[in-house]
This record gives sequence, structure tokens and C-alpha cells, in this order.
Amino acid sequence: MKVSKPEDIRNIALLSHGSVGKTSLLEAMLFHSGATNRLGKVEEGTTVSDFTPEEKNKGISINATYIPLYRDGIKFNMIDTPGYIDFIGEVHGALRVVDSSIVMVCAASGVEVNTHRVWKMADDANLPRLVFINKMDRESADFRGALSQVQENFGNGVLPLFIPMGVEDNFKGVIDLFSGKVHVYEDWGKYKVEDIPDEYADDYEEFHTEMVESLAEVDDELMMKYLEEEELSKEELENALEKGVREGKLIPVFAGSVNKGIGVDEILKLALRVLPSPVDRGPFKGVLPDSEDEVERKPSLDEPPCALVAKTMVDTYVGRLSIFRVFSGKITIDSEIYNSNKEESEKIAKLYNQKGKDQENVDEVIAGDIGAVAKLQHTGTGDTLCEKENPIILPEIKFPKPNLSLAAHPKGEGDEDKISTALNRFAEEDPTFAVFHDPETNELVVSGMGTMHLDVVKDVSKRKFGVDFETTAPKIAYKETIQKKIEVEEKHKKQTGGRGQYGHVHLRLEPLPRGSGFEFKEEIFGGAIPNQFIPGVEKGVREAMKEGVLAGYQVVDFKATVFDGSYHPVDSSEMAFKLAASKAFKKAVQNSDPVLLEPIMEVRVEVSEENMGDVIGDLNSKRGKILGMDPQDGLQIIKANVPLAEMANYANDLKSITGGQGTFSMKVAYYDKVPPRETEQIIAQSKKDEE
Repeated sequence: MKVSKPEDIRNIALLSHGSVGKTSLLEAMLFHSGATNRLGKVEEGTTVSDFTPEEKNKGISINATYIPLYRDGIKFNMIDTPGYIDFIGEVHGALRVVDSSIVMVCAASGVEVNTHRVWKMADDANLPRLVFINKMDRESADFRGALSQVQENFGNGVLPLFIPMGVEDNFKGVIDLFSGKVHVYEDWGKYKVEDIPDEYADDYEEFHTEMVESLAEVDDELMMKYLEEEELSKEELENALEKGVREGKLIPVFAGSVNKGIGVDEILKLALRVLPSPVDRGPFKGVLPDSEDEVERKPSLDEPPCALVAKTMVDTYVGRLSIFRVFSGKITIDSEIYNSNKEESEKIAKLYNQKGKDQENVDEVIAGDIGAVAKLQHTGTGDTLCEKENPIILPEIKFPKPNLSLAAHPKGEGDEDKISTALNRFAEEDPTFAVFHDPETNELVVSGMGTMHLDVVKDVSKRKFGVDFETTAPKIAYKETIQKKIEVEEKHKKQTGGRGQYGHVHLRLEPLPRGSGFEFKEEIFGGAIPNQFIPGVEKGVREAMKEGVLAGYQVVDFKATVFDGSYHPVDSSEMAFKLAASKAFKKAVQNSDPVLLEPIMEVRVEVSEENMGDVIGDLNSKRGKILGMDPQDGLQIIKANVPLAEMANYANDLKSITGGQGTFSMKVAYYDKVPPRETEQIIAQSKKDEE
């Protein structure tokens, strides 16, 4: 089926905490709308959206999956997003290309930690949304409890429209507060419309009264009629609902059970009516390349083409795929498009409707629609595609930075180059994954959002690129420094029968403040050392400082001054002074009360209030210094300075403390002295490694 105008498109992201039922809801929508002829199940690995071997094995969504479905002439571009924090980057990409979202909440578990995160992200994107309280058939399901948590956590405007009839094993259907009828389900996804049983009359009256009052508040005229106790028509209420949702004033709530097919038809119908099309969302803004000048475009076919790449993936058959949303104009096959971020032109050879792992060939992708293109040479996630004659750069997608780093070691001999190539290709697909070579430790370091994320990187690298590797805690780039000023004298003198070697220096070392690095100065008077040999002195110090005297780590935060010396008119050379300076430096460091320095990390931890005490206690046990705590969006933000040496296994520690719900990020704040006990251990390990 083909859509010809932006008004007939709905772009919707499914959001929730992990294992609440997003993938199952999308599967139910596909089946209910006739897009599939069988109902796939997550536990059987038969769903359309969770199609990779890694997703099937783990039973969770790892990737944001783009799947269209059609109903009543409307194309729904549904995006099934992961619910686990390790894959939150996929949610960031999805939310940049949708116009609304459906947030799912478990009727038994209520609002969980990651629900807060995705809700905040939807707020930041200014997205209208619906709430689906799923698993009403589950043991301990509590609609009122879950609804109360949604209202308490996410403020005003939360408006129940379909409330449950029964609970747990007796959950049989939903009460439609608009029509005053019940939808009684006998088979999966099929219901009969009946009158409300007497036992649910009070529930209906309570929620219906609240609904009418909330809808009346959307419009001043309606509010006046309501206060004057005039009856509001169904049409007036429906128009108020549509207006309230699109303006972000109202958030409709549905009760249901995806497993029983209850609520699927209801949410599809309402999504079609009240969730906005690209046209309803209105114009959007970007900037001109190499400029801060804003450009406004409309979601119209009459505007120049403009699109944003939300995701990059490698397909087994078609190769590198770029999934994009067209914001204005249209993109057609056999055309040329301009990447305004990279300032490169790209050829559009084939266009697709992305349907999970499958692709459907299309001739064009119009404004408001989401499509895919294969084999772009220069384009990555977050890039803008447009006309070269009408350039624009859309706001970038802000992905979270990786917070767990491990050293990667290939299992096969001679696979070092192969593993680096494979991991760099993976990084092109996943902006929350990074790989780099650490020159200080000579290790290949991989960074991701957590242990599960890096486990998936391993699995995918082995499956896609034939590279198998293992990970260990990365070596820590300790440093050494001096604590007192010292002056030394050193000669390098060698006679070999012919021209000899002679270099003689007086060297002064002085401590500098933390983070100052290294300074070199010369205070030679009277030509004691000729100018042409001074660079040799500096080279000698710079080379020698790469390996300290305690444990072989780089020496930092000092000033070296050559202030005297002597030379031989024949035997002196830059090399001789370099060797003399190197010896002088090592002697000086040994006698300047050297100490080890360790990186201290600025750590930011996000946890629920109930886990805050345990997390703070754990950070204190890691030699951490708590800097402060701030509540934010239903979470507690703990800030601390902690030595990197204590953070090697923190991703697992935090997961254990918080049941997998806590997240953290860290960056180097400064270097500080290593305590004596730890210093002894580091020096002993260094000697052991040398042996």
C-alpha cells in the first residue's frame, strides 16, 4: 500500500521499561491489522521486530525496529524500541523521527526506572503520547495502582479512556468511557459491545465524570458549558480529546492485555484519530551549513527535500542500510542527494520500506514518511540529506556516551588488525559504542553502555565479521610525579679511540601543580652549553620521562631546567647531551620523593531513591568522595569522585545493587596521589609483569 500525502502518516515510537510488552504489542497490531497472518511470540523467537539471533537468544529487544502497518488508509510507521538501559541509544535515534509515542506500563510492576527515562526523553522531544497499562491478566495486576503511579510521576493530564472489566484470570474486557459500553472479549482480539454490568456501574460513573471534567478543561467554551451543567456532546468531547492530546495537555490511558488481544483494537483506533500526522506537527527548523542562520521548512511535498538519518545497519543481503525520515519534499530512486554534514553528494539507487529484517522496494519516500536507502558512501547516523542548491542541517541526534570500557584481546593469533576493522565497522552502526587504541597502555579499548551491550558486540562481531575476542579490565594509565625540588649533575663521557662522546649537564627538577604537564627551560650563561645542544637535553628529558622510577609510568607535572654544564669542542654532540640529560633526569626523580598518581573519575549515578543509600555506601567503600545528591525526574542523581582503579567492575556492582535499574557515567576529573598501600601493590605488580 502506498501513501501519497503526509496527512496519511503516523510515526509512533513504542516506549517502556524492559519486558513490559512493546514487541508483543507491535506483533499484536501487525496481526490484528492483517499485516501478518500469524501472531509471533517473544519467548518463541518468532516476532517480526526481534529478528536478530542475539535478540532471539536473550529474549529482549536490542535494536530499534522500524515496521509499517496500514489501517483505514493510514500508514503507521511503528518503531519498537529497546527497554533496557544498555540500548537506550536506539531510543534517542527513534525519537528524532517520530511525531508521537505509546508508553507501556505493567499493571503489576507499575512505573519502573526506565519508564522515567523514556518519559523524560518524550518530554524533551515534545511528543504527544498514549499510555497502555498492559498485563491486566497478570497475577497482582492493579489498574488503579498503576494509574496512580503514572499520575503521581508524570503530572496532570493523565486521562483514563478504557478501564478494565475484571482483573487477573477474570480480566475479560474494557469499559469504554466515551460510549458507556463494554468490550467483552471471547476470542483473541475479537469483542462484543455490550451494556455495562451493574457491578461496574460505579467505576464507570467515577471515571466518566473525571474524563468529562478533564476534557472540558481543554476548551474555555466547553468549561463554561460544563460549569453551567449543560450536557457536552460526544462530538465536543472527541474534538476536545484530539485537541488536548496534540497540544500535550492530555495523555489518554488504556487498560489491556496484549497476550489476550485486549485493548489492541482500541488503541489503534484512537491513535489514528488523535495522534498527530507530520502536517499536524507543523514546520521544523534547521540551520544553514557553516552558519547559525535558521531555516524553516514545512512537511510538504512542495518544499525542497530534506531528511535525517536515524539509524545505520548492515543487512546481510543489501549491505549498509541508512534508515531515514523525510521531513520535507520527497526522495526518489535514481536521484542524487547532498549530505550537508559531510559536504558530499550521494547516489540514491534503491529505496525501501523497512519491515524488520525485510525490505520492500519503493520508488519514492515522501515528506513525513520513513524509508531506507542502501550503500550510501559518506553518510552516517545523524546526518542530514538535502538538495545541494537548498542546503539545511537538522539538529543532531544527541546520543549518550559509553560508560563502560574494557580491553579487547583477539582469541586468534594475528587477528589484531582484523578485530580493529570489525569493531570500527560496528561503531559505524552504533553511536553508543566506541573503540580506540590507548597509546599509554598499548591496549585496544572498547566502550559501551554496559556489560550486556558489550556482550552483544562480541556476539555480533563473531557472527557478522568472523572475529572472536575476549575482554578484560583495561590497564590503568597511572602516572608518576616528584614532590620536591632537586638539582643533579651528570656527565656522559665515552672514548672509543676515534671521536668520543661528551655531554655534561646540571639539571633542576621542580614540582608543578596537578595537571600542569611538563615544562622545559634553559638558564645557560656564558656558553657553558652551546645552543645547538640544548634540544638534545630536552629530548633526553622527554624520552626518559616516559618511564618513571617507581613502576615505569610516565612522569608528569614538573619543570626541568638545564642551568649549567660543559662541552668538548670535538666530542660533544646532541646525542651525547641527550644521554647525559636522560641519566640526570632518572637520578633526579629517584631523589625527589617520587609518588604514583591515579586518575580520579567524576562519576554520575542515576538510581531510584530506594537504592540511594546502598549506592552511596558502595561508592564510599571504593575510596569515593560523595559530592552531592539531586532529585531529577523521579530519580536520584549521585555525584562523586572515585579512583578509576575502584571502578573496573562498577557496571556489574551497580547492576547487582539496583537490580539492573541504575545507570552511571564517568569521565576523568583529575589525577591524585595513590595511597601507600595501593602504591606498594602497584609497584609489586609492575615488577611481576617485568619478570
